[in-house]
This record gives sequence, C-alpha cells and structure tokens, in this order.
Amino acid sequence: MIEGNHFYLNAKSSILEVINNIEHNGYQICFIVDDERKLVGAITDGDIRRGLLEGYSVDSKASKIMNTKPMSIYINKSDREAQTIMSSNHIKQLAVIDENNLLVGLHLIDEIPHLSTKDNSILIMAGGFGKRMLPLTEHMPKPMLQVGGKPILEHIILNAKAQGFRKFIISLHYLGDLIIKHFGDGSSLDITIDYIHENDPLGTAGALSLIDPLPDLPFIVTNGDLLTDINYANLLHFHESNKSEATMTIKKYELQNPYGVVNTKGLEIISFEEKPIQVSYVNAGIYALNPSSLKYLRKNQPYDMPDFFELLKSKKHLITAYPIHETWTDVGRPVDLSEVNENSDN
Repeated sequence: MIEGNHFYLNAKSSILEVINNIEHNGYQICFIVDDERKLVGAITDGDIRRGLLEGYSVDSKASKIMNTKPMSIYINKSDREAQTIMSSNHIKQLAVIDENNLLVGLHLIDEIPHLSTKDNSILIMAGGFGKRMLPLTEHMPKPMLQVGGKPILEHIILNAKAQGFRKFIISLHYLGDLIIKHFGDGSSLDITIDYIHENDPLGTAGALSLIDPLPDLPFIVTNGDLLTDINYANLLHFHESNKSEATMTIKKYELQNPYGVVNTKGLEIISFEEKPIQVSYVNAGIYALNPSSLKYLRKNQPYDMPDFFELLKSKKHLITAYPIHETWTDVGRPVDLSEVNENSDN
C-alpha cells in the first residue's frame, strides 16, 4: 500500500490543481476528500478530458468532474483481495480507507505506469518539406531544426523514451538522409528506430500504408514538428478503454472577436455581446490507431488524417477525440521556432 498525501486533494481544489497532482504523483488518479479527509470522489485523466469537452475550464472546481462513487477497500483487507477487486473491475488504482471512510492509502495493480517499458510503437511523420519554415529548411528537414540545442525530433523521441517507449518508426521523404545520419538505428539512445521512405509525398496518413510488418499492438502516430509533454501512455489507455479504432488528440482554441457583436432577429436587436470568445477544438497532430485500421489504406496512395478518420467512420468504426491540456506547440513558422527557443533559454 502506498501512503502519503500526494495522491489526494480537497474537493475545493480546481481541475488545474488535479491535473498538476496527477502529473506529479505518477498514479494516473487523484482522490478527492472533504475537510476531514473522508473520501468523496476520484478523478482520472479520462475524467479530466471528458470534463473539458463538456465545457468546464481548468479553473472549475474538481468536484464538478469527479466520480462520486470511487471503488475502495478497507485497510484491514489483504493485498490479494485488493488485487482481485482491481483485476475484476479493470482498474489500476484502489483507494484504501479506514472504518470512518478516511483515505489512508492507495493500492496499485502493478508498477507505476510511466516506469514500465511499453511494447507499443511510435510512428513519427518527418517527411514534409517545411515550406513555411524557409529559408531555414532549404538544407535541413523541419524536424531537425534545433530547440534548446537538440533537434525537434530528438525532443519527441526523448519524451516518449522517458515514458517507457522504445520502438520508433520514422517516415522520411525530404532530406531524410540527414535524419538517418543523426539517429541511425537508435542504439545511441538505447531505442530501436526503423525507417519508412515515401518516394512521393503521401500526406499525413498515406505513409501508414508502408508500415511493414504491421504492429501487433495499438500504436501512436505523431507529426514530427510538435513540442509537447503529452503522456502517450495515457493516450493509449484512453484509446483502448474506449474501444476506439482511431483516436485523435484535439486542442482547445479560442478566437476572440475584436468587435462587439449585435444579435438580431429580423430588424429587432435581441442582445449584445462585447468581444465574444469563440471556442473550438483543433486537430493536435497526435493519434492512437489500431493496426486493423490500416487495411483500408492502399499502398503509396496519398491520404490525410482527417480523410482517414472519415473513412474509418464510414466503415462503422468508433473514432474518438482526446482533448489535451498539456503544453503543445506546433513549430510551423520561424516565429514559433524563435519563441520556443527563447522559452527554453529562460
């Protein structure tokens, strides 16, 4: 049993405080207690994603999104009994309470998830021309542009490696030989890297048709120009627990109208809105896919990810959205590269 005060928060806490707690405790859960430390709820990473989609902000109260009936076990029960409860209910964490419903500990079904080695592969799309980054990309592929003294591509790999991922595939086209020269087979980073080569540009999904052999497990696909601290293991867990064929990460995007808006019905003024903010979600360029989804792609045929998701939907497969709250930067323009380098120096 794990003891301490690092895996629970008071019900008055904000969703942002829960996010920080989960990121730091490593257990993928935060229990919620009242002022007397009695267990009143639990919040997982999935609860946070669903809450954000429902319109709550990170400043909203944690109690708005918590599961008010978390599973628990009394402290006098054995570890074997705890393991049985977790296995039979397909959960990885179990609260431990005393006879007064006070939270006293936590059981985990196995090791802390981010410390265990993952057998899932990560495919990084690194074949684009990077035209918006010219002249920086005239002699260098965009994923090899440096941030804080390392190529963007290396940041992606090291972030995933720190989470236990060891199998990588990199899709190449424009100046791909420079990427191979830098990373080789991955042994210098204690990982394995395989390469697939696009003879012609295949869009953001077409290169998937070139994967050989097919992965045995669900796998991650990410654009090669993204800087993010997303937890890929959490994404895979979300993908599998929802029984999705394909999962797309989405990022909240707010666009403020610079003018006051007048709402009318015919000639009658109904209401006013002063510089309203329009909220939408954009494709964040990171995906979780089942190997079975690849059977719909023709080899060497160009395809973009939104079209691929539409295709899977037309075949009656479940496709899901995974809203991310983590830091995320699409390094698509020279100004983006300058900003992230400035931040890395601070």
